Amino acid sequence: MHKTSTLIRSEHRRLAAVLNCLIGVLDDVQARHQEPDFQLFQEVLDYLESFLYRFHHPKEDSHLFPALRRRAPDQAEAVLERLEAEHQRGPELIGRLRESLARYRQQGPVGFQGFRDAVEDYRQFEWQHMGTEEREVLPLAERTFSEQDWAGLDEVFNAHDDPIFGDQTRTALGRRLSSIVSHAPAPHGLGEPHPGDDHHS
Repeated sequence: MHKTSTLIRSEHRRLAAVLNCLIGVLDDVQARHQEPDFQLFQEVLDYLESFLYRFHHPKEDSHLFPALRRRAPDQAEAVLERLEAEHQRGPELIGRLRESLARYRQQGPVGFQGFRDAVEDYRQFEWQHMGTEEREVLPLAERTFSEQDWAGLDEVFNAHDDPIFGDQTRTALGRRLSSIVSHAPAPHGLGEPHPGDDHHS
């Protein structure tokens, strides 16, 4: 497997982990009547927006997808059009998450379910999107790309001096991810467990 394929799959796993962390924390709020951690919820939404729509998806739109259109236009066009439309829709869904979080802050417990449902809908949206890329796009790339194609993509996806995708951006995103992981209570993250967690099976 080439570096770019491995990196995309790794970034998908990271995104899934963050979304699963958020769902787990929300389930604890509901089941165990814990106080909502609005700072953590805001950190997750900020991370999703920065990671997906300023870092991950632009690389696919600008480099991976055009390369696939060149190599396999007939096979790739329909799925790429669908994925690009989903990339465009994503920021709107993040906006809805922010609105539902704001309502939750304002309304208190009565606003919980709306935010929980919005997060679950978003998780399913991203899960389906990532699954399409991993089941259809990356295997097609593996079958059709030349080593030169992969070398060019590897340079972009692993760039160390690119002002948008390079080390500085990676470091900033890494700090955000570390903050989420450190902030989220165990077992969803590395933070202190809530009182009574030891007795929770």
